[in-house]
Amino acid sequence: MLLLLVAVFPHAQVPSRDPLPVPDIPGFRTLKGDFHLHSVFSDGNVWPTVHVQDAWRDGLDVIAFTEHAEYQPHAKDVQTNLLRSYEIAKPLADQLGLILLTGIEITKPDPWKAPPVLPEGAQHFNALFVTDPEALRTPDLMDALRRAKAQGAFIFWNHPRFRVDRARWFPPIAQAHEQGLFSGMELVNGPDFYREAYPWVAERRLTILANSDAHDPVPPRAAGARRPITLLFVRTADAEGVREALVERRTAAWQHDEVWGAEEHLAGIWHGAIRLETPALTRKPGTPPYLRVRNTSAIPMTIALRRAPEWLLLPGPVRLDAARVTFLRPTVTPAAPPGEHRIQIEVEVLNLHTGPDRNLVVPLPLTVAVTR
Repeated sequence: MLLLLVAVFPHAQVPSRDPLPVPDIPGFRTLKGDFHLHSVFSDGNVWPTVHVQDAWRDGLDVIAFTEHAEYQPHAKDVQTNLLRSYEIAKPLADQLGLILLTGIEITKPDPWKAPPVLPEGAQHFNALFVTDPEALRTPDLMDALRRAKAQGAFIFWNHPRFRVDRARWFPPIAQAHEQGLFSGMELVNGPDFYREAYPWVAERRLTILANSDAHDPVPPRAAGARRPITLLFVRTADAEGVREALVERRTAAWQHDEVWGAEEHLAGIWHGAIRLETPALTRKPGTPPYLRVRNTSAIPMTIALRRAPEWLLLPGPVRLDAARVTFLRPTVTPAAPPGEHRIQIEVEVLNLHTGPDRNLVVPLPLTVAVTR
């Protein structure tokens, strides 16, 4: 492996991979993906292997190049083969253990001719698992989407707020959805979270995605950067497992410290990540009670107490840092009855979002020992 890394990164210090741990959930393995990347083979500014190197460094498991079918400003300098970035990147991805998918971005209207503001929004869709992207070079949006579907593609709507002040369920988007031509949406694209589009995830049964849309090298987390990531809960860690998870809507969007997803999936992440390492919360004269909580994941958790006996207080919100042990100091008031009590409190995880204005609420079993 060391020789491989020296060969892959010959002109730089051999990099390290951030493991970026996110726990598996019951019945599924958790993968981390980015399904929106551009290279010099459309309008990006990097060679395809740069994105592979960055994804490996950042702890990702699966990526896709989605070059524009219609928009290739570097066409005078490179081939216009829409799968060329995939072909170049695939050997390195295989060596580094990354799953690489084929993809294409269907881009309407033509970016060369589009006005600064788009009255009917950006009709940009990524189609994954395509086999013949050249067939998608057709001027009609619905025709292009139908051709992608005929190839077995998984299709999602990109950056719904692109060149508009607010995302709307624009007529072309509504028409494509009514015809069953796409089934996912970027809730996060780069630094942007589309709050106004969030209700459509449940209303239209859309698969959630969070992608970088990177056109340049992605800065490392060590430099303070945090690329958006799609979390996938897969049965098998391969391309078909990724496809099945996308189709079945077993995904979540992760941006900075915030995660958006289904309650069952986020609860699985919480229970897989959080460990109470203190056997009992003890209150006795002269000794303040404390709890030692370990977060084994790369996702910090911010919690607030929502239900507990009146004699147990926890000032908050409290942040459980990623991959750290946090000491909590609850207050057990003098009103607490003496003896050992097995209780169950409820905490709200303020950065794990299960719906618009709704966060994950989880039980936390505690043993409280009170002595006088």
